[in-house]
Amino acid sequence: MEDDKRKNYEDFFEALEDMVDQAIEEMERSMRSLLRSDYFKSFERPKLYGFSIQMDEKGIPKITKFGDSWSSPKGVRTPYYDQYVDKNRNQLVLIFELPGVEREDIKVKTSPNKLILEAKRDDREYRAEVDLETEVDPSSAISTFKNGLLTINVKLKEHGNEFTDISIV
Repeated sequence: MEDDKRKNYEDFFEALEDMVDQAIEEMERSMRSLLRSDYFKSFERPKLYGFSIQMDEKGIPKITKFGDSWSSPKGVRTPYYDQYVDKNRNQLVLIFELPGVEREDIKVKTSPNKLILEAKRDDREYRAEVDLETEVDPSSAISTFKNGLLTINVKLKEHGNEFTDISIV
């Protein structure tokens, strides 16, 4: 019985290794093809694209994309950002990486559920539409910008007695 488990285990990892090898070979073929194409020659500057994966409190992965998008306007980049709830201060904290811009180049607006950031300086242009993890009070937003990092603190929306009396006619 133990030998069967070991064999299944070994077979699984051999199959996984074969799949990874095939994926690498396909990626190399695709990259060689892309490098020879006219499409690749149209890049004016290096492209940056990435994603981060974090687990929320319930253990559900949250994927955030950043960098150059094929669908966004030419030259517009989504900055890397993170957001988390600071329960001790009862606020949502958002941190954006915005290298190459100054404080006066940044415009931010927010609603209870969404934040929109735009920044432009010379050849750097950033834009992000962020769905907020929780409802906030937009009028409480405070931000600081130092060394290319924009930090925004927004108080969580008070969820007190939300009931309203209804007249019966």
